[in-house]
Amino acid sequence: MKLYLFGGAEIPLHQVEPLKNLIKQVIVDFRPTSVLHIPFARLNPTEKEWREGWFKEIMKDTGIKILDARNDSDIDKATESVLFINGGIGRYDLINVITNNPKLFQLIKNAQYIVGESAGAMVMGEYQRGARGESTIIRGLGILKNTIIEPHYSERSSQQLLADGMKKSGMKFGIGIDCVTAIVVDPQEFPGKWNKIGSGNIDVKMA
Repeated sequence: MKLYLFGGAEIPLHQVEPLKNLIKQVIVDFRPTSVLHIPFARLNPTEKEWREGWFKEIMKDTGIKILDARNDSDIDKATESVLFINGGIGRYDLINVITNNPKLFQLIKNAQYIVGESAGAMVMGEYQRGARGESTIIRGLGILKNTIIEPHYSERSSQQLLADGMKKSGMKFGIGIDCVTAIVVDPQEFPGKWNKIGSGNIDVKMA
């Protein structure tokens, strides 16, 4: 399994389009015929940059079929093990929908490639923060064991949030990911081996 976990984008900093382009390029490089989109963290977007259908829009010229995890039939068709989990404010929705859908959860655990951005990156850890602005710690999917993840890291000065999250959750490792930046990691090789793509920084901390 290989994870590509992006730190999101800040709209006022005009980072959305660069992020979308990076996500698109990463997925195209896998050369899949289809990708399963898991959209549950952002089901009712208010920002025009993240309007409904944005992922299909950026991928429309690639020839890659976009499957939607809101449809059980599309989950059944997701045989290529390439998944994209978008971000958004619905962190509780994302974790609850996945953990209450055994077929979807199994796809995630057995995926070859997972691309996640913002909340879609956070959920890969064993624990994560709850809603934006909360200090509550909730369960993640545990794909990256003993780890908690903080996106928008430098842009929102989240260094203390990461340190507090590690302490509250008892996790040994914390990952801070800047916007328009991804940590590329095989969960079996972390923390000894990982790479970075994008323009920002990755901060890997150990308790």
